[in-house]
Amino acid sequence: MAAYNVCRDPKCATLVEGKVDACPKCGGAMRTVGESPLRAITLLVLGLILFIGMGIIFYNTYPTFSNPGVQIEGSRFTGTAEQGQQALMLFAVVIVFGLVAIVNGIYMLVTRQQSKIFIGLTLGLAAILLVFTFVILGQAKEKEEPVRTYSTY
Repeated sequence: MAAYNVCRDPKCATLVEGKVDACPKCGGAMRTVGESPLRAITLLVLGLILFIGMGIIFYNTYPTFSNPGVQIEGSRFTGTAEQGQQALMLFAVVIVFGLVAIVNGIYMLVTRQQSKIFIGLTLGLAAILLVFTFVILGQAKEKEEPVRTYSTY
């Protein structure tokens, strides 16, 4: 996103896109209007929560999802090896999403601007995350066995 400058004179208050030292209307001094640091801090904190939280979940569930049917530390994954890989891949995408949010938050804190590259990366990862989630849910729904009731016998 481009930075904006606004004239310091309250009577003029001309808004100009890009870096400008003098107001084109009245010749007065300009001040830069940047991104909110609160937004950058929010991105940074939420990215850290996603990155650390999903990293811990990934680390703790990796042995179980990698070895379906084997009891590891008191738990057993009863799905297929493919389902275990899909779950781990989903966790990995969330970890990368958190990492991009961290880097984006740091970039915004330093430059006080939003980068179009980070916007594209974030939207792309969100789309991948949604598609991947719906693919996994769709496969899980297809493999459900019908529930037998008294009326089906």
